[in-house]
Amino acid sequence: MLKSTFLSLRFRLVAAASLVLLVMLWVLVANSVRLLDEALVSRENRHLAELQILHNASLAVPLVERDYVKLTRLVSQLGQQKGIRYVVLKDEAQRVVAAEGWEPVRPLPTPQDDFSQLPREAGRFDGMTVLRLGERVVGSVHFGIDTQFLREAGYQLLWQSIAIGWVAFLLTVALLSVIGYWLTRNLRALQRGVGALESGESTVRLPVGSNDEVGALTRAFNRMSQVLDERVEALKKSEARFHAIADFTYGVEAWFNPHGRLIWINRSVERVTGYTPLECLLSSNLVDMLVFDKDRKTTLEVALKALRGSTGDNFEVRMKRKDGSLVWTVINWQPINGPAGEYLGLRVSADEIQARKQAELKLLDNVVELRRAQALKEYYLTHSNEERSRLEALLNVMKIGVLFVDGNQRVVYINHACREIWGLPRDENLAGLRYSSMIDRTAPLRQDDVGYRRHLEEVQAGEEVSGAYEIALHDDRIITDISALVPGEKPGRFIGRVWIYEDVTRQKQLESQLIQLAERDPLTGLYNRRRFHEEIDRILAEASRRNSHAGLLAIDLDGFKPINDEYGHQAGDTVLIRLAEEVGATVRRNEIFFRVGGDEFAILAPDADEEEMVGLARRVGGKIADMRFVFGGREVQLTASLGIALYPTHATSSEEIIARADSAMYQAKLSGKNRWAVFGSAKLH
Repeated sequence: MLKSTFLSLRFRLVAAASLVLLVMLWVLVANSVRLLDEALVSRENRHLAELQILHNASLAVPLVERDYVKLTRLVSQLGQQKGIRYVVLKDEAQRVVAAEGWEPVRPLPTPQDDFSQLPREAGRFDGMTVLRLGERVVGSVHFGIDTQFLREAGYQLLWQSIAIGWVAFLLTVALLSVIGYWLTRNLRALQRGVGALESGESTVRLPVGSNDEVGALTRAFNRMSQVLDERVEALKKSEARFHAIADFTYGVEAWFNPHGRLIWINRSVERVTGYTPLECLLSSNLVDMLVFDKDRKTTLEVALKALRGSTGDNFEVRMKRKDGSLVWTVINWQPINGPAGEYLGLRVSADEIQARKQAELKLLDNVVELRRAQALKEYYLTHSNEERSRLEALLNVMKIGVLFVDGNQRVVYINHACREIWGLPRDENLAGLRYSSMIDRTAPLRQDDVGYRRHLEEVQAGEEVSGAYEIALHDDRIITDISALVPGEKPGRFIGRVWIYEDVTRQKQLESQLIQLAERDPLTGLYNRRRFHEEIDRILAEASRRNSHAGLLAIDLDGFKPINDEYGHQAGDTVLIRLAEEVGATVRRNEIFFRVGGDEFAILAPDADEEEMVGLARRVGGKIADMRFVFGGREVQLTASLGIALYPTHATSSEEIIARADSAMYQAKLSGKNRWAVFGSAKLH
């Protein structure tokens, strides 16, 4: 009886089920422990990633700015967080900047990438965060995390799972013993069906051998298998459709979270922009990376409105490709809502429209050409040929350049003088040409094209007649322009603008010559007495403002009158011209040489003290004494008497310093000539 009991199907079913249950419980316990370990490791890896992001966000900018006080405070706060053993901050050169919980002199342990690399017996995880600012690595953070809780959680779950497993095993064995008798037929088929479903087979159907509970269970199993097959097939079709729509859509598809962060983008973005989906997801500022500089402001404004839940389409924007080129795109967007109506983010679709934009621009050019032709036609129909001929004849004989532009900034008329001024061919039809294009064509002629364009902007922004503006050309010509608006029939309405150009080169040359005659000595080319008084006033005023010095050297030639009387005025002129040349070559760049009278000269020296003026007197006196002249076969030598006066040592005004220098010069002359003297000094040289 006992033997038959042990050999019965019920016993074997119970024993087998108990054994299977025992194995399954062991597998479940082991798997639960493994899953817990994986969950804990995954959670800690997420925490590690968040910690690294926190490190980069809080420490990168102060590290670049070298704010060591703030860095020390932040590292201390990070090191005092729960579960953190130590924190060590290094700069770009791997120098320790701050540390918490670790001696800076101790070598740091080798960092691990994530918790999956952590040995089970380890009590601490050693990690490292590379600090970046944009693409630049600015430093690193080494840190240690306490892992004691991982082992404790694993042991606790293991014992709980074992206890629950044993209880479940004993209860199941008892229950199987009670109902095993009633489930001895057709259960093997059900077991095979369940195994087939577990192995992933599709279309599992079991024969129904009875009408009892097992038969009903078999029929229910068959219905369940059919429903599962239908749902799996529907999920496969839905997944295939999703991939076809998402990853293989020709246009760019993207999903942004409610905060504007990109969380998914399809592979078409690489075709349009050259950036991979991963590069887009890792970008800290997607707008800066993808949107053209001039379109960013508008794009950000539209993006803010879109994130508030609005729907939009046909927003055209220029995107920057990875190679630096630009591509036109049109963007559509709509909010994404969950089953309960909660806002999940924004779906953005982008299509490349580069070819369409090129066609539009070409069409626009064609339209412009048509409008230009139509404007010309209407112009010629409106004005009679006779009136136009008279006007052209009048304007073409003028020496002044005349240019009319209409309200659309297109050339209406340009006369011959204007063409000659700007080097434009007479036979070229410029009517309808944009005024900006004409400015571009003539830009190489102007010395300061940027300044002239700024002048044009100021003139076109106003409505009054502009003042004469001088334009210096590279060929040394000087052109002036004056502009005024042309009023239309209705008050306050203007039909264009007239520009008047005049070549004033000859006039400027005459002005320069007049200035030359007014300020220069005609014989020697040196500055004259008039310019001498202007410069001495200016230099003394500058010295007073800067609290600095200035010096005046008065020069009077010794023996010049006998040369002039004996050999004639031509000989005297020769002496003066040569003296101006040779002494002028001796004078330094910041010193100014004047002829103030017949044989009287002066040199002004800004920022000069007595020592420098004495050196100047020696150079000039020596140069004059070394000069030799031959008149009538006789060699003639010339000398000079020189006087030095200093500002503010000897004088505080131009009249005083001139008088002091003359006084010193006469003192030198009365003391035997061919020497120099400093005002107020009894010593002569």
